[in-house]
Amino acid sequence: MKNNIIKSIGVLLIAVNFASCDSKLDLLPRDSVAPELVGGAEGDKLLNGIYDAFQNGNVGSGYAYLSYVTEDLSADNLKYRATFFQHGEVDNNAILTDNVLVSRYFNFPYVAIQRANDLIEIVNSSSTIEEATKKRLLGSAYFFRAYGYYRLVTIFGAVPIALNRDIVELPRNSVDEVYTQIINDLKLSIENPAPFENSNKVSVEAAKALLARVYLIRGDKALAKQMATEVISSGKFAIESSYANMFTTPFESREHIFKIANTATEGDNSLDFFLQHPSMPGAGRAELPVDESLVSAYEEGDQRKAASIQEIKAPTANPGWYSKKYQDPSGNGAHPYYILRLSEMYLIIAECDLTSSPSNALTNINLVRKNRGLNNLSTVTLNDIIKERRVEFAFENLRWMDMRRTPSTSNPSKSMATVFLEAKKRSVNDELYPIPQSAINTNALLLPNNPGYN
Repeated sequence: MKNNIIKSIGVLLIAVNFASCDSKLDLLPRDSVAPELVGGAEGDKLLNGIYDAFQNGNVGSGYAYLSYVTEDLSADNLKYRATFFQHGEVDNNAILTDNVLVSRYFNFPYVAIQRANDLIEIVNSSSTIEEATKKRLLGSAYFFRAYGYYRLVTIFGAVPIALNRDIVELPRNSVDEVYTQIINDLKLSIENPAPFENSNKVSVEAAKALLARVYLIRGDKALAKQMATEVISSGKFAIESSYANMFTTPFESREHIFKIANTATEGDNSLDFFLQHPSMPGAGRAELPVDESLVSAYEEGDQRKAASIQEIKAPTANPGWYSKKYQDPSGNGAHPYYILRLSEMYLIIAECDLTSSPSNALTNINLVRKNRGLNNLSTVTLNDIIKERRVEFAFENLRWMDMRRTPSTSNPSKSMATVFLEAKKRSVNDELYPIPQSAINTNALLLPNNPGYN
């Protein structure tokens, strides 16, 4: 069955195609079928549609998959070489409001959010879905709505919050309000626990892991540590002793908490195409090489270096270092997007314990280092943890936020990101991306834009 749902979610008009990699559902809101009559099977098809929104094949937001490394490009992990000048704007931290890639980064989370809103309303209205199924569907939908808003607030700041299926224009909510919504949704996901099946599916542990990350960003170290500890204590995950195993076929490891899987069809022209050199397995076009500062950040003996990056030497055209993390030797780009891993939970605890329990902080960072082939540290500082996070999560979309929330060692009154920007003759305003002009054209309530973009 096939149909379209056309929505305005207060940000832009979006043509939404409820689809998954293996199923489609004919369900017009308020029209095709009464929500209270939808059963568990239909609910799962709707849930597949939310997964689809975060994959490559999402309608109306082509190239949105590049948003999964945009933080690395804004920061100091990737750099721009050629072709897509929009990438150059991100790398230079000089983004224009008509940047089509950034417009898609803004659009596509709302596709997932609206699909989550639909599923939440339908499941809550249904009288036929069994309680266990209802909890699993709700837990997954609340997680994805939270994750959608997390993706938006971390790069755009204040954005509209849409929580129902109404077609209305909405003004931007404050950053604090958006984070409150994310936290509330993740709590609801935990209250409606989706059991862990595998890392390709949302689970209650994924909700706790994302909540730990959000609490850390918000400076609530006690709750960040609590959530991270609960994920570790679940016993469902383990630190991978071979780092490369997580990023090579079949992309399975007990360290993965949650990743977004892609099939060969969905993977066409994906991240490997932009990040890899043509001579690497699966090919590529050398669009976004690795920044040399990341290359030098790896310590001698760190197994993450060989697993994450590869040097292409002259006389081969476009020599330099390139990312290996999204490598599919078949050339189909059928690799996952890595969202949550267990090592992050240990490093979150290390950061939370840095002042209150330095010995415990040391234990947790060393546990990660030991499994990456490195010697133990004898002391640990915040800079040690942030550096560890850089090489551990390179190309996993965490670096820019880490730089924004961490004081610079050269000027502790400013963030690492601000000092980085000022060295480029940019300003603190460039830490956020602009609200795209295409969205403003649809919804004037999005104004004023972020500082520096008006």
